Amino acid sequence: MKKKVYLISWYFPSFPGGAEKSILEELKNYKSKNFDTYVISFDEKFKFGKFEIKGIKGYNYRLKYLFNFSRYYTYLFNKNHIFKILSKYKFNSTDLILVQGIFTPYVSKFCIKNKLTYNYYIRDENNLNEFNNYWVGFKKYLKYLKDLIDFIPLNNYMLQNKLALLNANKIISNSKFIANLLLKKFNLNSKIILPEIDLCEFEKVKLNKSGQKYITFIGGHNAMKGYDIVLKIAKQLPNYKFLIIGNYPKKYVIGNITYLPWQKHILEVYKKSKLILVPSRWKEAYGRVVMEANCLNIPVISSGQGGLVEANEFGEIIYDFENVETWIEKIKVKAK
Repeated sequence: MKKKVYLISWYFPSFPGGAEKSILEELKNYKSKNFDTYVISFDEKFKFGKFEIKGIKGYNYRLKYLFNFSRYYTYLFNKNHIFKILSKYKFNSTDLILVQGIFTPYVSKFCIKNKLTYNYYIRDENNLNEFNNYWVGFKKYLKYLKDLIDFIPLNNYMLQNKLALLNANKIISNSKFIANLLLKKFNLNSKIILPEIDLCEFEKVKLNKSGQKYITFIGGHNAMKGYDIVLKIAKQLPNYKFLIIGNYPKKYVIGNITYLPWQKHILEVYKKSKLILVPSRWKEAYGRVVMEANCLNIPVISSGQGGLVEANEFGEIIYDFENVETWIEKIKVKAK
């Protein structure tokens, strides 16, 4: 009888970020080792019902309650819904449950109650009860206000999350930075598995230098990602073409900046890019964009925040990342 591995996650089929892409590669690894893999998700961005992605089957139940103003109220009010869904499954004591994301504390509580083994995949500092304010200007004060509104569900999350970490069969960190933070805060060790990418896809890509025209930033209007830093850089380099990928309804151009909606096939973005900028204020766990660009030999200039230091080991790192002049100096060398 095959051993079963279940991924239980908020998002998965819609793949909104790198965490979902990484866990898909992990599931494919389990499947290649003859494990029976299955996904139970609550993704409101994907249709209800059965799905299959790259050989991985699952069922998406979506959420009963959704509060767009706060994922922590969404987390709190869907507790019973999640328990009710999971109770329908006949889990075996030999099954392995994989958990990641904001619903991990409640899923782990279900596992503990039913004596099920679970591995906790840490994806960012929030999973370690770190909630720093990286916004700038007016949004920084809005974030303080939001933290006050989220006080009750956020503290509930933190208490449950600590128990989830302490009772996990295994904790998987996605960088040395995250592993060290886990050890420092909770005195817990973890296995480090760096984010994985589908190398088969990347090996097929043939870059044409004539088509690589842009200095690219992936992150939209997000100050935590350093969007405003990129705008300042672009303003001082009018003869350079910039490309910004974000949550835009359609393509448009302002001055020397081209804005594009999120791309389903990110490789098409890299084909147009001669340099990648990652000026994050946020302490990113690792940096999937850096890793993907490195795989294609596209140079990267990043801030020195969090796991970006290890991800961009062979690129240019700027620790004084608020200093636009330093970025400009590096860009003039790298984007000839």
